[in-house]
Amino acid sequence: MFQSANLTPIGIDLGTSSVKISIKNKKMRLPSLIGEPNPGFKGLTGDKSWENNLVIELEGGVEYYVGELARLQSLVKIPLAREGRMKSAQDALIAVKAALGLMAERAEQRFIVATGVPVATGTDEMEKLSKTLVGSHQIKIKNDATGDLKIIKARVLAAPVMPEPYGSWYYVLKRKGEQKAVDSIIIDIGYGSTDILTIYNGTILRTASGSIVEAVDTLVTKLAQFLNEKTGKMIKPESLIAVLEKGEYIVNIGGTTYDVSSQIDSLASYVARIIVDEVSRLMDTLPPDALIKYYILVGGGVYIFGQKLQNALMEHGLIKSPEQVVIPDDPVMSNAMGFELIAKYYAEKISRGK
Repeated sequence: MFQSANLTPIGIDLGTSSVKISIKNKKMRLPSLIGEPNPGFKGLTGDKSWENNLVIELEGGVEYYVGELARLQSLVKIPLAREGRMKSAQDALIAVKAALGLMAERAEQRFIVATGVPVATGTDEMEKLSKTLVGSHQIKIKNDATGDLKIIKARVLAAPVMPEPYGSWYYVLKRKGEQKAVDSIIIDIGYGSTDILTIYNGTILRTASGSIVEAVDTLVTKLAQFLNEKTGKMIKPESLIAVLEKGEYIVNIGGTTYDVSSQIDSLASYVARIIVDEVSRLMDTLPPDALIKYYILVGGGVYIFGQKLQNALMEHGLIKSPEQVVIPDDPVMSNAMGFELIAKYYAEKISRGK
């Protein structure tokens, strides 16, 4: 029905490490950064894709690199989120507008934009982002490698902004065919922080939600310290991310190969225990009639900590059965996919004139 109203729902997840976008059958990830242009630099050699050469031009001709271009080429990088919160609604707006320009299929297009932000983000900043998104925007983006320009007129009719893990909760309930909201705790393990969101009676319970810094970064930082001591060489924590993603847990330093699987296993258990300790503490604030049915694990850290978290939840007595732990089919994109479903719900209401 929303298609007949010519509305395009889009879900966006503004995470601490990456921006995830879900629209129709398209999924995209961009580093969660904008940055100042680098004078004299022109595009990424060998890669002329829009998503890796994205520049947005604002009123007055002010330009920002967005995503991968900002990560690799900006001397001044501006993170969209840090320490479990969105840093600036104004910077987030720039990134969302760039995403709309990137994903738009027509010169004039109407959108419903549902956006997720880190759990510790204040309600004032969330409302500010929502209000500034609603309305008409002329968006001008450029491919810095090819010089191609794209100008669209985007009209945003609704722009709900919610904590990121809410998207995964909505997505999981839809996939499971739940007809009613069920009490759940969503644990979103990112690179720089872990968000914990509690849903009670279908609403976000702020007193039982929070964000902690223990996450993937904790593991790679401690692993880098171990390797520094063992090899006498300086290892950057971020350089170990590729090792985790490959899942082979073998590193090559100065021509020597090291198997770090036992260290990663031990560190993963350590981080998982800290996360579950925080979950347990937050649960002490739950109303007596709350009955947590699902513990939903999402984020890139799920591939490293998923089984460890399930074990720790069992050890704490928070779950009685492994079936209470749910990992979506795509835990990295599930927030964005859930927000796209929420945007569709808003679009259907608008198409019915409500």
